[in-house]
Amino acid sequence: KLQNARIELERGTAQLIAEGHPTQRVVFTNLADNRFGAGGTFDTNGNLPDGYGPGRWGGIILNAGSQASIDNAFISSGGGEVPIEGRLDQFNVIEVHQGDLRLANSRLQSNSDGVALTDRTARGSNEAATVFIRGAQPVIVGNDFRDNAGATISINANSMTDRFLA
Repeated sequence: KLQNARIELERGTAQLIAEGHPTQRVVFTNLADNRFGAGGTFDTNGNLPDGYGPGRWGGIILNAGSQASIDNAFISSGGGEVPIEGRLDQFNVIEVHQGDLRLANSRLQSNSDGVALTDRTARGSNEAATVFIRGAQPVIVGNDFRDNAGATISINANSMTDRFLA
């Protein structure tokens, strides 16, 4: 559960592996989302009634050379405004800039469009989308996109090559 935060894989060899099981999904959501938790109570921050909704946290950002494998996950309430150096700005719930992404068998639901107002301190601009890709050829298969703002996937033409990916 995240609040006003993002998961950012730095340039180079950063790696995120979040692989669940169809009956035990990996969950990325916001702190106020009482649908998920452990220990008998899901009210993590004492906010009853529930406070989930789009744009409550940033997203998962892959920078150049980083890798992520996300399988059997539930990703909700992302695409929001988070602190960056000297200001606040937004990120897509999944954002790839020349990184290597595998996104499979997951549900992305109730996420904001994440469109940034600036270049986010040299992180680059983005577009209104749930998944934003620049300069990468990800594997995106078997996912369920529901009630998200903006396009489902925004990918630039230079990302698409004739290289086979398994």
